[in-house]
This record gives sequence, structure tokens and C-alpha cells, in this order.
Amino acid sequence: MTGHPGEIEGIAAETGQKLLAELLDEAVWLDHCAFVSASFGPAPPWLRHQAVSAFQPLPVPPPGGPPAPPRPRRVCVSFAPEHGPNARTWARDRGYRLLAPEPRDTAWAADKISALELFAEAGVATPPYVIIPASGRAPAGEYWNEDWRAAVLQRPENNLIGQGTRPVNSPAGLARCLDAWPDRALRLSRWAPGISLTVTACAGPDRTMVSAVSHQLVGLPELAAAWGTHCGNRLVRPADLPEGLYTQARAAARRVGEVLRRRGFRGTFGLDLVEDDGRLLAIEVNPRFQTVVSLVHTAERAAGLLPTLGLHLLSFLLPALPPPVARALPAGPLPGQLVVHAAEDATLRRLPPTGRYRRGGQKLTDPLPGPLDLAGIGEDEALCWAIARPGPVTAGQELALLQFGHPVAALEPRPRPGAEARAWLDAFRLATRTAPRPAPLRLAEEPMRKAGRHALELIIERLATPDDRPPLCVPSPAELRAVLAEPLPEEGTEDLCGLLDRVTRDALGRATRLDHPRSFAFTPSTGNFPAVLADALAAAYLSVPGAWLVGAGPTQLELTTLGWLKALLGLPEAAGGLFVSGGSVANLTALAVARDHCLGDDCSRARLYCSSQAHPSIARAVHLLGLGRERLSVVPADDTLRLDPAETARRIARDRAAGRRPFAVVATLGTTGTGAIDPLDELAGLCRREGLWLHIDGAHGAAVAATPGGHGLRAALRRADSLTVDPHKWLFQPYETGCVLLRRPELLRATFGLARHALDTGYLEPTEPAGEEVNLSDYGPQQTRGLRALKLWLALKTFGARAFRQAIEQGVDLARHAAALVTAHPELRLVTPPSLAILTFRYHPCDAPPGWDTDTAQERISRAVCAEGGALLLTTRVRGATVLRMCTINPAATREDVARVLDEVVRQGRRLPEAVSGSAASKAR
Repeated sequence: MTGHPGEIEGIAAETGQKLLAELLDEAVWLDHCAFVSASFGPAPPWLRHQAVSAFQPLPVPPPGGPPAPPRPRRVCVSFAPEHGPNARTWARDRGYRLLAPEPRDTAWAADKISALELFAEAGVATPPYVIIPASGRAPAGEYWNEDWRAAVLQRPENNLIGQGTRPVNSPAGLARCLDAWPDRALRLSRWAPGISLTVTACAGPDRTMVSAVSHQLVGLPELAAAWGTHCGNRLVRPADLPEGLYTQARAAARRVGEVLRRRGFRGTFGLDLVEDDGRLLAIEVNPRFQTVVSLVHTAERAAGLLPTLGLHLLSFLLPALPPPVARALPAGPLPGQLVVHAAEDATLRRLPPTGRYRRGGQKLTDPLPGPLDLAGIGEDEALCWAIARPGPVTAGQELALLQFGHPVAALEPRPRPGAEARAWLDAFRLATRTAPRPAPLRLAEEPMRKAGRHALELIIERLATPDDRPPLCVPSPAELRAVLAEPLPEEGTEDLCGLLDRVTRDALGRATRLDHPRSFAFTPSTGNFPAVLADALAAAYLSVPGAWLVGAGPTQLELTTLGWLKALLGLPEAAGGLFVSGGSVANLTALAVARDHCLGDDCSRARLYCSSQAHPSIARAVHLLGLGRERLSVVPADDTLRLDPAETARRIARDRAAGRRPFAVVATLGTTGTGAIDPLDELAGLCRREGLWLHIDGAHGAAVAATPGGHGLRAALRRADSLTVDPHKWLFQPYETGCVLLRRPELLRATFGLARHALDTGYLEPTEPAGEEVNLSDYGPQQTRGLRALKLWLALKTFGARAFRQAIEQGVDLARHAAALVTAHPELRLVTPPSLAILTFRYHPCDAPPGWDTDTAQERISRAVCAEGGALLLTTRVRGATVLRMCTINPAATREDVARVLDEVVRQGRRLPEAVSGSAASKAR
């Protein structure tokens, strides 16, 4: 050992290692690169590395339900947790305690403007500065100081690859920067031209310990594309610097650490300083680990001190740190490192893997055997730590860290790497293969194949395991914001597979599972595998069944599928229509045609009729068509919850007598609440006598006409002027797959044809059809349309119509079975019998106590079944009473699933009597 005592401070290695072994079962270093944890060496049994980066998608969490509870003796540490939520998410999902400062403390210290308050409180000088406000700015010249030789402009955010710091040499240059960074406060500081230093320190619970001082390389043209980018470090001794500078640096770090500590900050931080006329000025604080920590570890170990990573752990685990130990730096050359950045946008095809290398001329050897440890590195060797991955890289992005057992640049402001360092850089770049970046928004073939295979596996796993989790999943907005709310990603990633994993885990998978076999709420959509492939193919081929000129094949495929759907439901050959997003748009489209055909341009006295049990999309369509809610006559449902033809006829007569113009009746084939079927034949006869348009909303129930048991509905469907069908309900397609069918499809073109609505835009004239060509964009409100029909086409071709009929019949049979179980159970009451696979019922004990609140009971049972019973069963209102509603159209559901849910209803109901009685009494008061 040489030099003066006190050149480096910490905890004696033996003391620290013993404490950590007693306090921990496991500590995990979270970062895309392992250089900090590897340099801790010799590796203790409790320390390991996990490749978790703030800039890469997280690995898929372990299976098995909710996150594991945290265990105090299992901890993790992140390089820079303030750069994103990944470290906290990883720790939470796996039951680790993340030892990191509070985000609010980190944000305050890292902010280039609020850090000025920190330095002032610590009594540490900074370069003279001006704060430029975010709004109400004066011209750039007002902020420029003519006495400054040059200036530095900084955004508040932590500098990422130098993009937050810019040199400014004139008012004109400042004006350009202000234009580039609008709407945010900025710090303009006088440029200090001296040597740059970084001090590594740790704010503990009771004291700040200051470790090594390093010379920081910044913005070297050989290494980085941006002016403010960190390019490397070398450790220094007091004698390497002008007299007193080393002591100043350590004192400044201690004062800053004490302010951080009092504010609640814990752990490792770095203080960046610059020499200015014999004194050091503070530039910024990095409240996290820094790249130089790996070099610091080497010096600390040689000095018999616990490496900084261990000190960071103890600052969170102990109420007070052990007594500090001051030591001299080790004899001999101190290590140095270079951070290599991409010089330009490119595609990285190959990068030397992490390893220990020797250089032979302008080439690197293959990785050498031996530990990745600077303590034993040879003079002609270097450690290469790969940071980037193969794929697109942007100018300024970190590629690798090269570490040496000796300095790599002179101790001077903005030095150039020496001849040996440049030779290593040349050899590294020769071993790194890049290619010009592909065209924007394009991937190479192999990454696409890899991601495609991965996506397919995710799809198959999802469809093969619909019941691997409870169906109800309603995370709070705060939970979802924690994993999904993030800034706009300015840079992309080559890890598309990781993104697929993340989005399925954090977004798609965190929703209610409508295809679960015990999901009996709403009208479940189950989807099917061929339809999923259809969506992907349609998207890949940019299929647009709009203008024949653009999408001839997709258009014919939709026409073919419409023909199949008509045949399936027994509709006339002359009927036609359009695939739309769902039942709501189908209803809107049909009623728009009815309005135009029946009323022309005068809608002032229009009137149309529907049941109080009709879908809300009817009222919404009336509003969107500009008719006004007062034009909709809502007829109270009869005792069977259907539209009453006699009452409808009376209202029509009364409206005609009052000078109004009735024009349409909306009948429902399968109400959402009870599956009721309006008297379609009677309503068709009424509409024919009165000259009215009959629209049947068969979004739920029209599919049953495909089955032998539903053939009786076909005559009424053929008499309807328009019909809504929703294949994403009882034809088992994914969303969005709705359909509107008209007895006279030419009326769609009369309402929506582009020629009718043309303005002075001749660019569409080349798409006008000739001969038998069909432009489906003339038949509905959308001009650009997705190929929704492909889902149903591919599913029908794969399974055949017979399989669809059988699946529909199975749902009907399951509802009848459920009704039989309800009827047979003494504590259940059937409210509405099964209709189109929907039934409603109530729980009501035989010995219900006085004041039993039946409505409240159903609501509480529903919530309990969803929360505890592994099922989805919701309530609705029937004749003013709250009931439980079951819809059994899922072909994956079984009689056992139905029985299990009904048993759960009874079990939960038996737990309620006293509480529900109290609720009723409370309401009475």
C-alpha cells in the first residue's frame, strides 16, 4: 500500500461480509449487465445476477397465481430503478425486497434544477447559472451572459446517452436549443473547462461514507455521438490531481451525502464535479449506481474494504453502519475503462460476447479462460462487457464496456484515448459487425420468424388453458398504471418476444376471461384458433374489402361469407349486407337505411318503436341519426318481457292521428337480460299492414335459426327488412365481428354510396366499379374496413357448419339443464325460463328470516361468487327485481360447471341471512 491514509473509506471487508451473510439469504443484482455484481468478488453464495433492465421488457414471471409475499432476507438491487418500473415490478412479482431509494428522493436529487437546492444546502459551489422558465420565456439573448466564454444547457431529466446536455456558444445557438426543448424549465450554466471528477459515496442511515475518486471521460469523439455522453473513467490518487483537489472532492461528496441522508435518501450515489481555477464545482448528482462502481470495487477489495455494493445493502438493512475504516489506495496502476457507443444508426449483427480478451494486432482473441475480475487482469488483457444486443441500435447507444487494469487516458480535461486504447477500440469495432439499418418500421426475416413462433405459442397457450385462472380480473387503475403507464418510447427494442410476453402478462392477461367455462355473465365470446390466425393474416396482407380496385379478393371473400351466413340462417338468396364491428353499428346502419328509405329528407315528425327490453344501442342509434330521443316510442314489455304487438299498434294509430310519421319497429330476437324473443311473426304482419320497416336485432339470438330447433324463426327473419347478427356472440368469433343483413341490399348503397356524398375529391374516381365489381365501401359508414369476414370464413371452412349447429344446441341444452337444477333446489327460484341459453333465478332460503332483503342478497352472492367461487355470474333486473343471470353459450362449459356455480350460489347465500336482514331493516328506517 502507498499514498496517504484516508484516500478511500468504507467498512472492513471481514466485518461487512459477516454482517451480510447473517442478514441475507439472497441478494440479486438487477441489470442488463453483470459487471457490478461480478466485480464484488469473490462471489459470495448469497449474491447472483438477473438480467433485468430498465430499457428491456421484463422476463415472464413464474407461474402460480399472485405475487409471492416479500421476504425480508431476500433482497434485490437495481442499477437505476428511477429509469423505469421494471425493477420494482420484478421484485414485487417474485417476492423480493427492492433496496432502492424512494422514487421521490431520487427524482429530487437527479433533477438538474432541484439539485441546485441540494448543493446550496450542502454548501457546495456550482458554476454560475440562469434558470430559463418553461413558459413565458424572454428572447434567448436575455439569458445570455456575454462574460461567459461558453455555456452548458441542461434539461431537468437525468442525462441518457448525453441527450440532456448541450454546449452553447452564442445567443443564436441558445435560441435553437430553446426551440428544440419547449415547455420545460432549463438550466443554463457557465462552462467550466477543467478536469471532470466523479466521487462514489454511500448515504447510510447514520453517516455518509466516501469511497474513491475517479477522472470521468465525457463526450470523446472516438467513443460517443453526443457531447455530454459518459465515455469512461480511471481511478485517481491525491497526487494525480492539483494540490487539495482530491480532499475537496471527498469533502463535497460527504456534505452532499449528509443532505441526501437527512432527506431520507439511502444507498450509493455519485457526485460529478468539474475543476474551475483551482476549486471544484458541482455539476450533478447521480442518485444510483454508476458504471465506475466496478472499478471502485477493485480498489476497495485491494484495500481490504467491503465493496460499495455491499455497503449499499447494509445502508438499508442496518439502523447504523459499522465504524468507518480509512485506507490508502493500493499500489500500482489503478484500473480504467471505456464505454463504447454506436457512432450511427445501424443494425448490430454481432458483438463480442462478455469475456476476458487479449489483443493480437488489430484483432481480439477468442474469450480467454479465467474469472471476469480486474484484480487479476493481465497488462495485455481487457474485460469486455457486452451491453447491447443484436438488432437495431441508434447513434449514441451503449454497446459495450471495456475495462483495463491501468489508465486509458491522460489526466486532463476532455483527453483523447492513448494509442493502446485506440488499438483496443479498433479491434473491438472490427469484431463488431453492423449493417445499415433496415427501412423504417421493418424487421429482418429471422427476428420476424422468431417473434411469430413465440406469438403463436402464446396464442395456443391462451386458447388451450381458458380456465387456468379465475374468470374475473379487475385490477385497479393504480395497479395498471404502475405497469403500463410510461413515457412515449422514443427508441425501440429488438426484443419483440419480450414485448409480446410483457403485453400478454401486463395488459391482455389482466382482464376478465369471457371464454372461461364458468363465465356465465354478459353474452360470452369464446373465439377460436382459425379466427385468430385470420386476424393476423388480414392484418399482414393489409386486406381492405372496400374498393374492388384495392381489395378484390377480400371483397369476394366477404361476399362469399355473407352468402354462407344467409344459408346458415335460412335467409333469401337476394338478401345482402355487410360485416361491421358489432351489433351496435349493425343496428345504426340498418336504422339509417330505414330513415332514408321511409322518410326521405323530412324527419321532423318521425316515430319508431321498440320494447323497453331492447338493447341500448337502439336509443343510441336514434340519437346518432339526429332523430332525438323523443322520436323513439319505448313500449313497456308485456308479462313475458316481450314487445306487445297490440300496444305497438295502438301507439302507431295514435301517432298517425297526431300527425306523426311512424316508420320503423325494432324487434329483439334475444333480449340481453332474459333472452326473450319478441313475437316476430305478429310484428312482421303489423309492419306489413302499416307500411313500416321491420328491423330485427338478432345480435344474440339470430344464430339459433341455424339449428333444427330454431328453424321456426326463419319465416319471420325472411320477412324482416333488416337483421342484425353478431358472429362474435353465438357464432363463437373473436371481437369485432358483427353483421347487418337487408332484404333489399341495394338500399344500403342508396344511403351510403360515395357518389351520393361526393365532394370535390376526384382521387376516388379511379375506384368506381365497372360491370359486376362491388365496392363494399358504398354499403356502410366505413370507407376503409378491415377484413372481418375472414374470421368466420376460416372458422366455417375449418370446422364446418354442422359443428357450429352442435355448439349452439349444446348451449341451449345447458341452459335447460341449469333451469332444471334451479327448479329442483329448494333454495333457488327460477324467475325466467331458459330462452336462447339465458335464464334468470334468485336465491331465497326456505326459512328466510323477517326482513330478508332478496335484492341485496343476489348482489352480494354475485360479488362473492365472482371473488371466491372461480366463476363469473352477474345480476340484472327483471320486473324491477334483482336476479342472477346465467348465459350458457360457451361450448367449453359443461354440466359440471353449471352445477358447481349453482352450488356456490347456495353456499354463499347461506352465509348471508343475518347481514341481509339487517340491510333490509336499515332500508326500512
